[in-house]
Amino acid sequence: MKRACSLLLTALLLAGCTAAPAASESAASTATAETPAAEEAAPTASTEPLHLLQQGDEKQYYLTESANADQTLVRFRIVDLTTGENTIPCDVEGCTHDNEDCPAVWSRETWDFGVSAWVLDEDTLLIASSTSAPKTIYYFADRNCQNLTPIATVEDAAGIDLKCTDGTSLYFLLTREGGFYEICRLSLADGSLAVLWEGAEYPVPGVIGRDFVVKTSDLTYPAPTGDLIADATTPPTGTVTHSLLNVDTGEVRELYTYSSDDWNLDTLDAYIVNGRYYQIDRVAGTLNTIDPATGEVRQITDQLPATAPGTYANYMPQAVLDSWMVFYDLPVTVNVETGEVRQRAELPENYWNGYGHQPGIYLQLKDRLLVDCRYEPYTRTGVGTDGTPYTVETTHIYLGLISIEDFLNGVPNYTEVGEYAT
Repeated sequence: MKRACSLLLTALLLAGCTAAPAASESAASTATAETPAAEEAAPTASTEPLHLLQQGDEKQYYLTESANADQTLVRFRIVDLTTGENTIPCDVEGCTHDNEDCPAVWSRETWDFGVSAWVLDEDTLLIASSTSAPKTIYYFADRNCQNLTPIATVEDAAGIDLKCTDGTSLYFLLTREGGFYEICRLSLADGSLAVLWEGAEYPVPGVIGRDFVVKTSDLTYPAPTGDLIADATTPPTGTVTHSLLNVDTGEVRELYTYSSDDWNLDTLDAYIVNGRYYQIDRVAGTLNTIDPATGEVRQITDQLPATAPGTYANYMPQAVLDSWMVFYDLPVTVNVETGEVRQRAELPENYWNGYGHQPGIYLQLKDRLLVDCRYEPYTRTGVGTDGTPYTVETTHIYLGLISIEDFLNGVPNYTEVGEYAT
């Protein structure tokens, strides 16, 4: 992957391309499910486990911010995680970084659904630019978000999630207009697209080795009775199946099936964290894991806070750090190897949207985390469609590095490395 990307970037450097990609779409191959490439899901040569892309690595973190008052332009900003320097990736002398002449600035015409940079390897970024057409354009770029090489245009892309790679291909979940889903493989060598799976249900987010976990169900919903509360709280009957989709062979192999005869379908959640499959029963307060090779179910603990039937609480894991599962909303952490449950040691809260939040994890590195460590009020001035200025009360978010040990022990020993405005 590194060699292939470097060759493409070298060719572009020789061509002298340094501007933002306002007119470069025509150079990209257009990938749709109707093309011959999309119909052939031949296996790739790589045997590396799939890993989810991140918007940074040990060296740098990439974010975007508004570049002008009316928010029609956006620009990249790079946070150096070694020096703490926070820069706009532009080397044009005297540039004000607020117009399309700046190589770090993108026009809304190319990103009205968003633009983001993802780290492929130590030399190469993958930049994704999504529009309301809807479509997503992918580019290679150097580590300064410049010297762009268009790879492919994915048409009818109402949403793209679960981006991961094995070094030779990009794999992702594509939401098509009309509400169905496809798991796709995009060649990083030639931009061809293969559809590996399609279905009506959103897969379980994450990957296990070289497998996605897809979901199918056979459910019957009760007929409406006219009692709105009863109709909203009466669960369906039937079964839900989670299966492993192998990206090389296309084989779909059952991992776990649960039924309304055995479980309340509304209380069992599944998550994949760091390539491992977990199940949480919110009413029973249990956390289980399943071996994808054997299907063996192992209970980690039955001591999670339990939720009363008919009510909902957020049990989503935020991360697994040194074997400790940390949740977004639960006040406990769980050692997924030993089953030990302990009270979460909380860090000072960040206050936004009117109440306090524990720091969020932006980037998980080897022995440290990039988090939002503090917020400060900020008044942003904008310009309306009629040209009238207006102000918005918002916040500056400050990013900080913290060791995993300090995060788990609630010690706010941050090294601030950057900020951006919401």
